[in-house]
Amino acid sequence: MDLGPLDRWRPRVFLGVALAVVVLVGTVGASHWQAGARDLDLLGLALALVGPALVVLRPRPPALSVLLAVGAIGAYLALGYAWGPALAGAVGVLVMVLLTGPAARARALAWSGAALMWGVVVTGAALRGDEPRFAGLLGGAAWTAVALLVATGLRERIARATADRAARAERERTAVATERLRIARELHDVLAHSLSAMNVQAGVGLHLLDRDVEQARSALASIKATSRDALDEVRAVLGVVRGEGGDDGGPGADGDVPRAPTWDLAALPRLAEPLRARGVEVRFDVDPAVGADGAAGAHVAGIVYRVVQEALTNVGRHAPGARSVLVHVGREDARVRVTVADDGGPGGPLDANRPGYGLRGMRERVEGAGGTLRTGHQADDARVGFVVDATVPLAPPHASGGGRP
Repeated sequence: MDLGPLDRWRPRVFLGVALAVVVLVGTVGASHWQAGARDLDLLGLALALVGPALVVLRPRPPALSVLLAVGAIGAYLALGYAWGPALAGAVGVLVMVLLTGPAARARALAWSGAALMWGVVVTGAALRGDEPRFAGLLGGAAWTAVALLVATGLRERIARATADRAARAERERTAVATERLRIARELHDVLAHSLSAMNVQAGVGLHLLDRDVEQARSALASIKATSRDALDEVRAVLGVVRGEGGDDGGPGADGDVPRAPTWDLAALPRLAEPLRARGVEVRFDVDPAVGADGAAGAHVAGIVYRVVQEALTNVGRHAPGARSVLVHVGREDARVRVTVADDGGPGGPLDANRPGYGLRGMRERVEGAGGTLRTGHQADDARVGFVVDATVPLAPPHASGGGRP
């Protein structure tokens, strides 16, 4: 809704009271010093104070305020009262109209009212015996134009400031929502993978509990290790949220707190442990050029890590018949390509046409870095296998030159 600064009653009352004081004091003084002018009486005071009263009361529609103010000043002059500050009341009404309501309508009405006002002033002067000098009328019209121009500039400046505050608030809300989404995505990746792994390991432990105590103990140890790693990852995510740094000399020592937990590509093989515990062969083909000289920074390495993590988790949850998985991470010019493909099996993996939160979060993460993601079965037959194929730029879209990713 397009509102002006005087749509609120407090500024309007302040302006009306100040205007009433100026008009009252000025009109009394002008009546005392102008020879030949009619003595100021209650009628003259009432006509002079119509403008300030209209500023405070603001009758609707705004055109009514203009007509009443112009009519009152015309009657004031036609009755022979003193020239001077009484005109300020009508000008104050024009300023009030300009600073209230929709801007376009207010401008048109205020300037039209100014033209009407000075037409009435000239007519009133012609009906008096003490006609003012032309220079005086021209100066008064000029001051009226100056007042309206200043009010127009004030309104535009306030409108720009309001728009800037609204845009800044919207950016802050967007940043908060983006950060919440990022945190939710991180926690989903951590918990989905870890809980899936612990579920598999618990199933193995229960299956072997009566037949092979050592294997059952190994499964329980794996559950403990997986839960410990999951807790460490959750602490890392929450540490970023709290802005916690490391020890002296660490990332937090100089205020350079990372925006997300960082992962080394060398840690990728540990993601295969739950599948290998089920007898699934997981092979990794990681191009050494990806990690050479820090080519894949922490940001890109984190995306690669999460893509592989989510893809392997989905294999364990949705491809129970899979017997082998190939994970390929390679460099193609200025991009990193990640491919995770399984050999499928009875039951099949996720339906690509109805992605769950994992695939959706994976896509948001990759596309948010300026990359692309393709998921689907390797052939028309859903039993053949599922592939996740992602490409991520080595530098974020906002980076330029040799800046930090």
